[in-house]
Amino acid sequence: MSLTGALNAAVASLRVNQASISVLSANIAHVNDPNYTKKTLNRESIVLGDSQVGSVAVAGYSTAVSENLRKQMETLIAGSGTSGAQNELMSRVQQLLGTSTDQAALPSLLSQFTAAWQTLQATPESKSAQTAVIRYGQQLTEEVNRVAAGIDSLDSEVKDETTQSVDALNGLLEQVFELNVRLRSASENGAERADLIDQRDNLVRQVAQYVDVRTVERENGAIALFTPAGLSLVDGPPSNFTFDGTNIFRAEDPKTPIESLFREGKIRALVDFRLDNSSKAVPVSTDPATEVLRKLRSQLDQVAKAMTSTTGSTFSSAYDAAGQSLRVVMSFQTTVAAQPASPQYTTVGLTGDLRPGDVFEIDINGRTFSYTAQANDATLDAIAGKLAGLINGDTTLGVTAVAGAGAIQLSGTANDTPYSVKTLANGEPPELKSGFFIGSDRFTFAVNESLLDGTQQLKKNSASDVVTALNSTDRTFVAAGLTVSGVSYKGMMINIVGTSVANAKSIADQAKFDSESLKQTEQRYQADVGVNLDEELANLQVLQNAYAASARLLTVVQQLFDTLQAAVSR
Repeated sequence: MSLTGALNAAVASLRVNQASISVLSANIAHVNDPNYTKKTLNRESIVLGDSQVGSVAVAGYSTAVSENLRKQMETLIAGSGTSGAQNELMSRVQQLLGTSTDQAALPSLLSQFTAAWQTLQATPESKSAQTAVIRYGQQLTEEVNRVAAGIDSLDSEVKDETTQSVDALNGLLEQVFELNVRLRSASENGAERADLIDQRDNLVRQVAQYVDVRTVERENGAIALFTPAGLSLVDGPPSNFTFDGTNIFRAEDPKTPIESLFREGKIRALVDFRLDNSSKAVPVSTDPATEVLRKLRSQLDQVAKAMTSTTGSTFSSAYDAAGQSLRVVMSFQTTVAAQPASPQYTTVGLTGDLRPGDVFEIDINGRTFSYTAQANDATLDAIAGKLAGLINGDTTLGVTAVAGAGAIQLSGTANDTPYSVKTLANGEPPELKSGFFIGSDRFTFAVNESLLDGTQQLKKNSASDVVTALNSTDRTFVAAGLTVSGVSYKGMMINIVGTSVANAKSIADQAKFDSESLKQTEQRYQADVGVNLDEELANLQVLQNAYAASARLLTVVQQLFDTLQAAVSR
């Protein structure tokens, strides 16, 4: 064995040790990095020939691999991406409905509305009781309007979030493609290749958060990505996806929706949440996280219809059927709004039992005209004539009056010029004959404007029948995603909120289960491919010993060279 051979062997050993320490240092530096897999230096023996000292060299680098756990984790990431997004969306629905508190707004307001009618039933002459009925009725309609607007706002937010998620998916797929290109050109035994594989696997896990993904190995370390339904994500150049606000398309085929080929992941959850098949002959989905907005819209529309319907023993039919309680009344019969080519027309009717001393007042544009019935005023026709004369006596009013049979017709003197009218008989405004609630859907549902502005008041005689109708439990409520029977109006509200709460709870439980399953699998995966600090410290001790041996060999060779040089120089 030559001294030169021994020297080369020692130097080669030191080089391998240096490379091993570099790998070990990288492992320790990433001990808590979930996107890093443990690296190992591969060595190979070098035989120089007979009577020659052998040596060692770096053969390459290997990465810890657990294919089964990796694929299982990618599947669980997609599932957790679905249920996690669903859980977040349903939490926003609960906040909108006010179910984060002990009592949701809709059933609570219905209870207050009913209680106000019960108070009016007990004290029909009470002005404050009437005011409370109108106030709680208005709050109920405003809550329906608020939730309806909130649903549309949430719809817009989720639509934007879907666009952002599709864009994020496109960006990730482009990065996977770029890594595939780099992997093909990377040295098969180089350290860079192992790092690129880690980056690639991390990107695949990020893709799995948006869509369910399956990987297929290609040549030179590259991979292809597909959904389990067979949709290509990356196989060569990456697919590019677009979202038109309803459907998702591939850029290569902009006419064929492909969202059904995304079966898991955040994007699927977002699309399902906004899904609306109401225009198709398709039954509403029974899945608690699908067509959520469609169901809520339908249910709110049915609330408005249930409160305004006059079919059967409903709230509105009970109110409308009640008789007037006032002895004599002056009320509106007709109003035609002013137009650019025509003036406003209004008809005021007088009905009831006229008696001397009855006081009639009509307010037009803030000016009050009053007449007190005399003993010789035998009919309401005469009262109409007296009031018409008073009105026409004011030539600056901009309104003329014509008396008729128990009525006064008011006409504006200018086109497109509205005027206001308010009437009182013995200090009492007329009672609203019908239509406490107006509107036919969640947006137009409202309390009659004449009650809000005080031009009309509630029918006192209606309270008893209205309370009975409100408390009746013989109602059937049919809307998208909810059908209940044998309930009261409050029960209808409770079922809307309760169904939403139950659906949210079901989804939250699934999200928790998926998250725990993913966490356990991640822990198992890290135990297999992650860095074990104790193991790396033990490897460091081995490398220290190997380094010391190589250094000792270099020292011995140096001493031999010195001895040889001294002998030759004599």
